[in-house]
Amino acid sequence: MKIRYGSLLITVALCAGLATATTQSNQEKNMTKYVLIGGFASRAADGGVGVCKEMIKGFEEPAKILICLFARPEAGWASKFEEDKAFFAERLPGTQLTMKMASVAHFADEVAWADVIYLRGGDTPMLVKALQADPTWMKHLAGKTVVGTSAGACALGQYDYDIDHFKLSDNLGLLPIKVLPHYRSDYGAPHVNWDQIEQALSNYKEPLELVLLKEGEYRVFEQVA
Repeated sequence: MKIRYGSLLITVALCAGLATATTQSNQEKNMTKYVLIGGFASRAADGGVGVCKEMIKGFEEPAKILICLFARPEAGWASKFEEDKAFFAERLPGTQLTMKMASVAHFADEVAWADVIYLRGGDTPMLVKALQADPTWMKHLAGKTVVGTSAGACALGQYDYDIDHFKLSDNLGLLPIKVLPHYRSDYGAPHVNWDQIEQALSNYKEPLELVLLKEGEYRVFEQVA
């Protein structure tokens, strides 16, 4: 089932391993697909296989994945890049993949190159600041899949509750939603009162859909170009 809000098509909620089949590619539909992951994809029942398949669905091989680590200190990018490459390769055996690490200086060109833009989690304000440095990358999203996990998912929405900094935040707003990842998990325990956080985010500014994402859970949104 899909629900249309203006130019936004929202698919039903999906858990890893339960992705529905589609036949048309993103390019054929001329739209941007967003995959928002609630946190650690490896904690899904299938270890993250379903969401990895969802990410590359509709693209010819080798699927080109741009791994964006802007939510983390640059000193650790190289090791995290290797971790992510291994994660995707292990869950997509037999699939040809070309993976590249994103750079702030050339991000727009790299987005234009990629099929999949993967925004790894970390610090949401750090990620949003880096992505806002040169917003021209947003002009290259038609026909692509943008994946955000944890902070990456928050950055793509309009608002979130930042569990690391204990505050409500305004983000990129590529999707008109409020995002709360790691929902009802032990993330931030025992300092997180999930009932209070959910209510605070629901009441923050204008009413928008509240997207509550548990560990390993993901939602798919499609934005018509």
